[in-house]
Amino acid sequence: MKKIKYLIIILISASLTIFSCQDVLDEVVVSGVTGEYLNTPEGFKAGVNASYQRLRNYYGNGEHGHNLTVFGTDEFTNGGHGGFHYMNKYEAGLNAEASPFWHLWQNFYLGINACNAVITRAEDSDMTPAQKNPGLGEVRFLRAHYYFILVQHFGPVHLTLEETVGVETEANRTSEDVIYNAIIEDLEFAIAHLPVVQGEFGRITRPAAENMLAEVLLTRGYTDFAQSNDFSRAAELATGVINNYGFALYDDLTEVWNHDNEQNDEVIWAVQYSEDPLLWPGNNSHLYFRPWYEVYNDGLNRALGHGYGRPWIRVNPTPWLLENFRPLDVDSRFEKNFQSVWYYNTTQNIPEGASVGDTAIWVTDKYLTQADVDAIKGRLPGVNIFTWHHDNMDDPWYRERNIFPNPWKFDDNKRPSVNEANGSRNFIVYKLSKTYLVAAEAMYMRDGNGTAAVEYINTLRRRAAHPGMESEMEITAADVDIDFILDERSRELFGEYSRWKDLKRTGKLLERVRKYNPDEGADNIRDIHVLRPIPANQLIRTSNDYGQNPGY
Repeated sequence: MKKIKYLIIILISASLTIFSCQDVLDEVVVSGVTGEYLNTPEGFKAGVNASYQRLRNYYGNGEHGHNLTVFGTDEFTNGGHGGFHYMNKYEAGLNAEASPFWHLWQNFYLGINACNAVITRAEDSDMTPAQKNPGLGEVRFLRAHYYFILVQHFGPVHLTLEETVGVETEANRTSEDVIYNAIIEDLEFAIAHLPVVQGEFGRITRPAAENMLAEVLLTRGYTDFAQSNDFSRAAELATGVINNYGFALYDDLTEVWNHDNEQNDEVIWAVQYSEDPLLWPGNNSHLYFRPWYEVYNDGLNRALGHGYGRPWIRVNPTPWLLENFRPLDVDSRFEKNFQSVWYYNTTQNIPEGASVGDTAIWVTDKYLTQADVDAIKGRLPGVNIFTWHHDNMDDPWYRERNIFPNPWKFDDNKRPSVNEANGSRNFIVYKLSKTYLVAAEAMYMRDGNGTAAVEYINTLRRRAAHPGMESEMEITAADVDIDFILDERSRELFGEYSRWKDLKRTGKLLERVRKYNPDEGADNIRDIHVLRPIPANQLIRTSNDYGQNPGY
């Protein structure tokens, strides 16, 4: 299968920059194109492809996607670097003028208008329904996706399903139930008209649309405008994706992150990136989760290779996130997901007695006394040792802000140089293990008990077991509740841009931030923070009173 490539098209009538997917690697600027171009078969195809482009502004390129979803949760706190700590700490900087909110708002409404333009112009084209409906299915999925993320963060927002071709200064907030109805209608259309498999990897498929609808219904099921069958239909859709389309869990859970095998059997849908610099911007996620390893010991240099990339030290695993993987000799997910040791990789300034390949930094889970530390340093010349064991919390080597276990799932070693920020790793939005957890949660909420959910959870837990430990990993229906499901989601999905939304959906955001986030956010988070502030730019540029979310 071919990956989606992009070219730039400028539509004069809509004053909108959009991007198109092509089979070739060349990127060209096509200017002077009128809006009527979208009415042609070629323009329709270009418009469909263009509707994907704004996804990158949230998934992987730039810090704002992880600011909105990773920070301010139970999983991650801020690292020692970066300028968005207020997002984690729920400080005064989290306000209507904060750039993460406007970045999301502006880009997704541009994406929505690109979708609306394609949908509106398709009505006047001379293509048959059979020719245009599959493309419209892609576009209506994307419009639903943009609105689904917006409504989860901001609550009632402006709903427009028609192309904007001129300056409009009035906007109104549409109630969440109406927005959800529009999202569901778009997804139902997509399911009815999309193919099961696409010729280009990364295009929306029917199972991707069913997967998203399962998440939408699961989310609506918690609201006061839920429909009585939301949880049951979400479970039905999720199990259908699991059983009907040939997706399969790898025996080795790390295989889904194999950068050389991104079109794999666990990926339901991923936002595409490319190794070709002409098609950048790239995926920057590899920067944000990496500790400042090269300054914690001599004999260490930045390098392309497993765990030795360029560090920006933006996010730091909370003690709870790491402890959530215990027992480590039963559950393999900490071992398979995190780097805890760095080895000397240069002779430059290497400590006396050490050699390239010896241990330079060790971030251990073990409880350590000072005598333990002294003994280890006696055996390993120049080693720097740290621990994340909770009983060492008051000791000086516990959880330095800038050194911590490094998640391997975001590594990108295909960049042309170690300091190049643009990466080519696709950003996985829907993968099969996540669908198992959607099914389990929907079943639990549908039934009020874990009887049906437990097997879906145990399937993942057996896969995650160290060899011979499968039975020790199994749970019973009595173990299943929302907190256990959230714990399991974290073990499978940490850092994958879903945590803030998961905690909000389940009504656990305040409780778990207060309990597990070690920074000021635990003291500062309030009820108002289950919604984000409407960006100031929106309020200023609207001629009528758009209205701010409570408390901002």
